[in-house]
Amino acid sequence: MRALIILILVLLVPAMAWAQTPIEADNLIDAWDIPGATKAIASLESRTPDLAEVVYLRARLEFFEGNYEGAVQRLDQAIAQTPRADFVQLRDLVSATQNVTKNYKKFKSPKGYFEISVEPGKDEVLLPFAFEALDIAYEELGKELGYLPPVPVRIEVYPRTSTLAEVSILTESEIRTSGTIALCKYNRLMITSPKALARGYGWVDTLVHEYVHYVVNQKTGGRVPIWMHEGLAKYLERRWRGPDAHRLEPSSEKLLQDRVAKREFISFEQMHPSMAKLPSQEDAAMAFAEVYTAMEYLQQKRGPKAFVEMLDYISEGMDAQRAFAKVLDMSFSGFERDWKTSLKTRVASSYPENTGFEDRLVFKDSAPTTELDAISQPKARDHMHLGEMLQARDRFAAAVVEYRKAEQIAGKLNPVLQTRLSQSLIAEGKPQEAYDALRPTVENFPGYVSTWIQLGKAAAALGHWDEAKGFLIEAARINPFDPEVHSELARVYRQLGLGQKAEEATRFESLVKGGS
Repeated sequence: MRALIILILVLLVPAMAWAQTPIEADNLIDAWDIPGATKAIASLESRTPDLAEVVYLRARLEFFEGNYEGAVQRLDQAIAQTPRADFVQLRDLVSATQNVTKNYKKFKSPKGYFEISVEPGKDEVLLPFAFEALDIAYEELGKELGYLPPVPVRIEVYPRTSTLAEVSILTESEIRTSGTIALCKYNRLMITSPKALARGYGWVDTLVHEYVHYVVNQKTGGRVPIWMHEGLAKYLERRWRGPDAHRLEPSSEKLLQDRVAKREFISFEQMHPSMAKLPSQEDAAMAFAEVYTAMEYLQQKRGPKAFVEMLDYISEGMDAQRAFAKVLDMSFSGFERDWKTSLKTRVASSYPENTGFEDRLVFKDSAPTTELDAISQPKARDHMHLGEMLQARDRFAAAVVEYRKAEQIAGKLNPVLQTRLSQSLIAEGKPQEAYDALRPTVENFPGYVSTWIQLGKAAAALGHWDEAKGFLIEAARINPFDPEVHSELARVYRQLGLGQKAEEATRFESLVKGGS
């Protein structure tokens, strides 16, 4: 009899080991382990295919796979049996996502690593600039982080911040307050189109930033805390540009310097559960600056393999904070102490003060009607206003005189003023003066798209065609919805003998002038 019981137990163990519980299957979805979740749910379905919770899990998996129609149908089936609040909540989210994306067009990157879904029309102009960066990022970040996720990685582009709010857990107020206009959630990258912002924004680096989150989440099964997630993403968002392309924006360096001096830190705990929950764009910028420097500190201390080692430890089950400290070979409290001390000795920022220009996201529906407000000194603003009036009447030499007067009051680094000045200088046949006026400005305010456009025009006027191409492509990485970006690129491509690229740029110019 005892032998029979033992035999029964032996026969049961494999079946019990294979059987999954709904909680385990749900956890696999949370960890973005799609193959594991698929097997687990199939096991559950083989036993209780019509159980509401199992139907819900299949729907949730389909949502994470991008099958929104199928997910809604299954959720309706689950709710009909058991109208649980979490079932209804997910159905609302999936239904909203389905409605937003039902007419979207899908495009694969040249190497097949990414699939981008966009509204037909203007947003298609984003594709070549996005794919260039993302295909490089896939390979380079694979080396940097020690992981290559299954492909294609899905991306959705939303036309407005309100649309991002519809398909995420964020409110539009949180998006605008914190400046969080892109997410990595539900096993995909989610980003707001730069056409929703008056000046655009660094959307290409933002896409790569979100992709870093994707890799980290996939590799560690979602076991990395927000501060570490955001630190890696911020530090590596420019990695696709080259191994030494890491950079903290000049405005963020200045903010960090000022707030370190006042001991006004955002704690790692305050960053949880999301940077988007912080009370202002400034607080969010400070938080990003902090976590960027934390990752910079880690890599400088332990070398290029530091990130791989840390994530490997976490993937093996080690607590993230302990893994960070283990790579550094010191206690976490010791790291925090030394890191904060190092911030005090950081090279002083040369970011200009009192230019009147605020380096922040400007949403199109709340943008000022004139950029004159970017000049804080009243007399300088008067000279700039007069310069604009003269420039509109093609009196460029007189406009230059007024802009120079404004410069004497406001300084030579306000990007709005310097861009207007350069426009008149180029029209006056003085491209070198325009170029010289713009270079220091773009170093301090790299997110102001008009500076890149005028630099491209100045370089082209000087016959520096390759340099002009680089400046104009950088403009497209901020705001590809300015037709001048593409008209100038077409001209430059023709000079470089790149006929096919010139035709594409001309097509993009027409696209952004019309369409939706």
